[in-house]
Amino acid sequence: MDISAKRRSSVRRQLEAYEESWKQDPQAARACWDWEDTIVVGIALFRLLREREDSWRERVFRGVEEYAEDDNQSAQASFRDWLRTTEELLARLPALEKEFGMVERAQELCHCVDQARDLLAGWAPPRLSRAVGLREMTLAPQAAAELDKLLARAGNAATPPTRPLRRLPAAAPDFVEDLQKKPTP
Repeated sequence: MDISAKRRSSVRRQLEAYEESWKQDPQAARACWDWEDTIVVGIALFRLLREREDSWRERVFRGVEEYAEDDNQSAQASFRDWLRTTEELLARLPALEKEFGMVERAQELCHCVDQARDLLAGWAPPRLSRAVGLREMTLAPQAAAELDKLLARAGNAATPPTRPLRRLPAAAPDFVEDLQKKPTP
């Protein structure tokens, strides 16, 4: 997928629609439920952005997707755009509450804003897991067949692995007693 297609993803289009939803005609959106609907969309969009980011980080961590700085910048930009739009919307909250009373789920949206700020303040790009066992290991059919052959040969070994010919020295019994007598700090 090229960069321009990524920038016009369905999530990006939802973010743009959210931004425009309350700006287009503020007079037509005077009813409290319209604002509450916009707030619900903002909350849902924040959760969608988080899920998309978590999924991307997981793919990079597991080695399924190679890290790209463009993806990193795009993810941050999505959160910054959402935050800017939401802060503008919340700036109108006092007037809305004065006009309509309590606006449902506004506090939840404020909580999402706090999370977005924290997320951006502590942003670090994802990285490939250092633990190879946590990486996605997809083998080509030929490689999988070769691995199966190796495992079959190892499982059919007629003789068990050799053992050491001499006994390894064990600690003297008085050594264990001395350890038990030492006071622990």
